[in-house]
Amino acid sequence: MEVGIIKPNVPDQLVIDLARRLYGLEVIEMKKLVSFDDQNFHIKVAKEHHNPHISQISEDGYILKFTNAVRSAMEGNFDSIHAGLFHLNKKGIRAPLPITNLEGKTWKMEKVPLLNEDSLCNISAPKICGVHLLKFIPGVPVSTQEYTADILYDWGVFLARFHNAVQDLDHPGFRTKTIFWNLEHIPELRNLMDGLEDDRKKLVLSVLDKYPSEIEKNMDHLTRGIIHGDFNGHNILVQMKSTEENANVISIDGVLDFEDMHHGTYVWDIGLMLAYTFMDCKTMDPLEGAGHALAGYLSLRYLSSLEMSVLKTCMESRLCQSLVICAYSYRTDSTNSYLLSTAKNGWSRLEKICNTSNECLLQKWKKVQENYESKNV
Repeated sequence: MEVGIIKPNVPDQLVIDLARRLYGLEVIEMKKLVSFDDQNFHIKVAKEHHNPHISQISEDGYILKFTNAVRSAMEGNFDSIHAGLFHLNKKGIRAPLPITNLEGKTWKMEKVPLLNEDSLCNISAPKICGVHLLKFIPGVPVSTQEYTADILYDWGVFLARFHNAVQDLDHPGFRTKTIFWNLEHIPELRNLMDGLEDDRKKLVLSVLDKYPSEIEKNMDHLTRGIIHGDFNGHNILVQMKSTEENANVISIDGVLDFEDMHHGTYVWDIGLMLAYTFMDCKTMDPLEGAGHALAGYLSLRYLSSLEMSVLKTCMESRLCQSLVICAYSYRTDSTNSYLLSTAKNGWSRLEKICNTSNECLLQKWKKVQENYESKNV
C-alpha cells in the first residue's frame, strides 16, 4: 500500500469552480488547511445559491475536502464515513455533517492534480479523488491549549463518549476498509525505515520486536468495534464556555477527520490518544498526563486487565508509526511542514516511554485514577 504520496494538489481556482459546479455555491472566502495526505479548504460562501438541499447557508462556512487517491478508490469509504457522521450527530457528538451536492449525493469522484503527479506513472491507483463538502464546526484544536489535568481528563471522557456513541453503529464499508494507520499494519513499518538514523531505527525495532508476543497473539481477545482511528490533538475541538459564576471554562466537545474511522480494537483508539497526550504534554510528567486522559476514559468505560497491559505497547506503536511514516513521507513532500510536527518531541518521548517498565507505568496510572475516585467518594 502506498503511503503519503498520492495527495491532492488542488489550485484555488479549481476549488471555486467545483464548489459552484458540484454544490451550487459561490465562494467568497477561502483558506487552505494543513493536512497529512488529503487537502482541505475552509470556504465561506454567498447566501444566494442554487442548491435545493441546503435550507440555510452556514455562517461558519464549510470544509471542501479532497481525499487522497488511495482512500478514494476504497469501496464504501465515503458512504461509511458519512453514515458515521450522521450517526454521531444523532447521538449528541459534535462532528461535521456532510452536505448533499446538486446530484443528490454526499460525495463525487473528480480528476484533480496530484502531488508529484509526474512521478506517479507506476502507481496503480486511479488518479482521481473523492470530493465532499462538510459543514464547518467552530472551535479550536485542543493541541493549541496548555494541557492541564482537567483538559486531559475531559479528552479521555470524550473518547469514551465517542465509543459509547458508536456501539450500535455498523456499516460494511468500515469492515472492508484497509487503513494503513491501524494496529494490524504496525509490523510493516520495517519496510519504511530506510534513511532513519541508526539509534532511531534501533528504538523502533525494540517496539516492533515485541509486537508478536504482546499484540498479535492477543488480537482475538481485544474488544472490537468502530473506532475513530486518529483521536489526536489536531482533531479534537475545544470551546470556551461560561459558568453561572461567570467563570470561563474550556470544554472538549467536537471531533474532526474521520478518514481513518474503521472496525478495529478500542484499545488502539485509546493507545493512540494516550500517545498524543503523552507526546505533547509539557505542564507535568507526560506519563502522568496520559494517566489523566486514561482516568477520564475509565470513568465511563471498562478495560480488561489484558487491554490495560497492552496500552503501553499501543502507545509506543503509534509513536513509531507516526514518526516513521512522517519521515518517509517527508522525503516525498518536503514542503509539508505538518509532517515534521510529530518529530519535534516524538523521538525523545518514544525513548522515554520505551525506557519505562510496564509495571511502573501501570502503577503510576493507578495512582492517578485512585486520586479521582477518592474525590468522587
